[in-house]
Amino acid sequence: MQIAVREGLSADDGSAVGVLDALYREAVRCGASDIHFERTPDGGRIRLRVDGVLREHHTLPGRLFDRVVMRIKVLAGMDVADRRQPQDGSHPILVEERSLDARVSTLPTVCGEKVVVRLVRTSATVPSLEELGMHGDVLRRFRQAVEAPHGCAVVCGPTGSGKTTTLYAAMALRNRTGANLCSVEDPVEIRMPGVNQVQIHPRAGVTFAATLRSLLRQDPNVIMVGEMRDAETAAVACSAALSGQTVLTTLHASDAVAAVDRLSDLGLEGRVIASAVEVIVAQRLLRRLCRDCRDARGTCTTCGGCGYSGRIGVFEALHIGDAVRESIIGGEPLHRRRIAAREHGLVPMREAAAMLCSLRITDDAEVERVFGP
Repeated sequence: MQIAVREGLSADDGSAVGVLDALYREAVRCGASDIHFERTPDGGRIRLRVDGVLREHHTLPGRLFDRVVMRIKVLAGMDVADRRQPQDGSHPILVEERSLDARVSTLPTVCGEKVVVRLVRTSATVPSLEELGMHGDVLRRFRQAVEAPHGCAVVCGPTGSGKTTTLYAAMALRNRTGANLCSVEDPVEIRMPGVNQVQIHPRAGVTFAATLRSLLRQDPNVIMVGEMRDAETAAVACSAALSGQTVLTTLHASDAVAAVDRLSDLGLEGRVIASAVEVIVAQRLLRRLCRDCRDARGTCTTCGGCGYSGRIGVFEALHIGDAVRESIIGGEPLHRRRIAAREHGLVPMREAAAMLCSLRITDDAEVERVFGP
C-alpha cells in the first residue's frame, strides 16, 4: 500500500503520523537520500543526508520518537515487538506526486533502535554519462567498452560514490530495439523500461550467481551485475564477458588499478582478468559550489548555508591495453602497475578533481573531505 504524505502537517503536531509525514516531505524537498533516526538518552535526533553529508534536522522527545519509529516499522512490514534484532523492510510513499520507495533498516543500540530510511525514486530519469561529469578520455574509453559486443566494464569506488547510477547511464546507451538487456541488482534502484531487471532474494535462492547463470540462458546482449561481491559471481560474470556478452558491473575498490587486486582476491586468475575486462573506471562524488552564494556562505536558502549544492562525479579510467594486460598476467606488484597505467594514459581522480577546483566547480576543502589530506 502506497502511503500518501499529507500537506499541512508539521513536525510539531505531536502525532507519529504527522511527524513522519512532515519529515518525509521535508527530506524530499531538500533532496535528501537518507533519513537517520537516532535514539539518545533524553529523546531522539533526526539527521538528513544531503549531497553525501549528514545534516542536523530535528529533535524529538523520547516517547514521540519511539512512536515514530514504531510507525516506520509498521509501514515497512517489520516485527514491531522485536527490538533486539536488526531488521530490513520497505514501503512506497507518495510525496508531492512523486513516487518513492522508502527502504528501512533498523539497528538496536544501547539507547534504543536506530532507523535509517533510504529514499529511492524508482521512476527517476537516468542521467547521461556527460551529465554525471564524465568527459574526455575517460568517457571515450568507457563508451567504447560499453558499446563493444563483448567484454566487461567495471565501475569501482566506495559505498555511496555513484557507481550504480553510472551503470544505469551505461545501460541507457545500449537500451535500443534489437538488444536484450538484463540486470541482477540488490536492490533495483531505478526501473528502466526495456531492461529485464531482477531483484535478488537470497532467502528464496535468488542470488547474484544463480540469477546470472539463468540470465545466460536468456540470450542476453548486455548484462548488468549490480555488484561482484563473491568468487562465484565474479567467475560467471567474466565467463559471460569472454563468451560474447557485454557485462557491466561494480566493485568495491579504492581506485582503478587497485581494483585488479580486488578481482584477484575474488579468485580470478590474472589471465582471466586481462582477457575479460576491457576497462575499469573508479569514481567519487564531489559537492558542487553553490551558484547562489559561493563565497558568501551562511544565509543562502539554496544550500542551507553550507556553500554547496548538488554533486558531480570525478573519474579515472584504466584501459586494459597490451602493456597493462602484460603487467596483470605477469603478476607485477601494485606500484609497477600504477606506473604502467600512468604511462598509458590514466589520469588519477585527484588530478581530475584539481581541474574541477580550477574551474570553480568545487573547492580544495571538498576534495580533501572526499580524498583525505
